[in-house]
Amino acid sequence: MKKIKKKESLSLSQSVLLLVIGIFLGCIFTFGVQHWNQEVSKDNCTIVETKFIDYHIIKIHFKVQEVAIDCFESERYFIDGVLVNSELKNNLSKLKSNDEIILLIHPNSNSIVEFVANNVTLIKFDDAIDKLSNEVTAFLYFGIFMYLCALLG
Repeated sequence: MKKIKKKESLSLSQSVLLLVIGIFLGCIFTFGVQHWNQEVSKDNCTIVETKFIDYHIIKIHFKVQEVAIDCFESERYFIDGVLVNSELKNNLSKLKSNDEIILLIHPNSNSIVEFVANNVTLIKFDDAIDKLSNEVTAFLYFGIFMYLCALLG
């Protein structure tokens, strides 16, 4: 007759660690992302008129995390990965160093929510706010899942 092995349960320290990690990540995903991507009006955003120098696509596991926009006087701004598509990448590749650009910067996250270069709007404010709002909803569900994982731990 076969012996059935009992599954080992987590130790108290492992359970507490999972609880703390779950609550910590749950708070970041639930409240942090809501703050950073909060819906704002154009009036609350900062307008930056500068010169484009270069851009860098930052990927994590083959997925675009964000795009870094390098500007005059070593300024650097970021485009959230949820706003990046093939059309934006194509338009960024056409920009030349020292082209005049106008950026609208989100007040909570310092990320670009509108991008105008050579009188062409590369990122539209309303589209950006809608996409960031959808990202907030997705992270809210993920945050709730992390809280549930913490409870199970």
